[in-house]
Amino acid sequence: MIEDVLKRFAEKFDKDIEREMNALRGGTLVNAMRYSVLGGGKRLRPFMVLLAAEMGGLTYDDVFPLMFGIELVHSYSLVHDDLPCMDDDDYRRGRKSTHAVYGEAMGVLAGDALLNYAYEYMLANAVKAKNVGGYITAISCIMVRAGYMGMLGGQSYDIDEEIKKNFKRDDFINMYSGKTGALFQAALGAGAFAAGLSEQDILSLLKCGNYLGIAFQLKDDLDDLTQDQKGVDQKEKKPCLTMMSTFTEQSAREYIELNRDVAIDAVSEIKGSENIVSFIKALLSFPATEQKKGEKDTEEKTETEQGEQDPKQ
Repeated sequence: MIEDVLKRFAEKFDKDIEREMNALRGGTLVNAMRYSVLGGGKRLRPFMVLLAAEMGGLTYDDVFPLMFGIELVHSYSLVHDDLPCMDDDDYRRGRKSTHAVYGEAMGVLAGDALLNYAYEYMLANAVKAKNVGGYITAISCIMVRAGYMGMLGGQSYDIDEEIKKNFKRDDFINMYSGKTGALFQAALGAGAFAAGLSEQDILSLLKCGNYLGIAFQLKDDLDDLTQDQKGVDQKEKKPCLTMMSTFTEQSAREYIELNRDVAIDAVSEIKGSENIVSFIKALLSFPATEQKKGEKDTEEKTETEQGEQDPKQ
């Protein structure tokens, strides 16, 4: 089962990144960096780097610097996302967020330092790569998709008050494509470039990453909704900006499945893509009981709406 493979990967990866982070020397800033990176997580993005790289015959050790680098970038984005000037969240993964422990200014610096160290680490290991040219392109793939055309561009939708006044579904798609899809693209693309896959295979993997990211983020919103959070920030008791404001629960499931299927179709013809396909299915699956509940809710909503439309009923 791919879930077991991911679990074993995360256990090994956590030990390896702890070793790398503990090798850093410094005071409070380094402590804040360690705190941010070693706070748990599913390690999905580095796992995706490995899945793509394995399609070209590379191993865990071959692409560890890229996996570590993209996890540092992801960690930095979460540190900054939690800041008071952004989402203002004091908790992340069940514990206090970085700025809540070390202060806002140190949170800003910790995020900046993680982003810089990510590129420093990846570039320092470039000369050791089997395919130096492909490896450098892999780093570029991560840098571009973490920047203003990717992750940061998506985040800008989340804080732009003018856009938020009349947020439509297309705006959510653009936001999710940037905030989540771009780093999923970066992960699959980096592994593929490092492994020297063909241009067509790389383009297919990038397409897969985008649709996978959109579906993954919407499923996260749906999971929050079905856990009775109802799109409300539990700390501030204020509405959260999620794509669920444009969907019913059932239509959200259908849209997730549509994007999942597009992501799978994009890579299913590539040789050695079986693990990526299994990963996508595991990441975006719904328990049968949830599916039945969604169908029932839709039927009840339709009956209610019909009753409201016809005063005779």
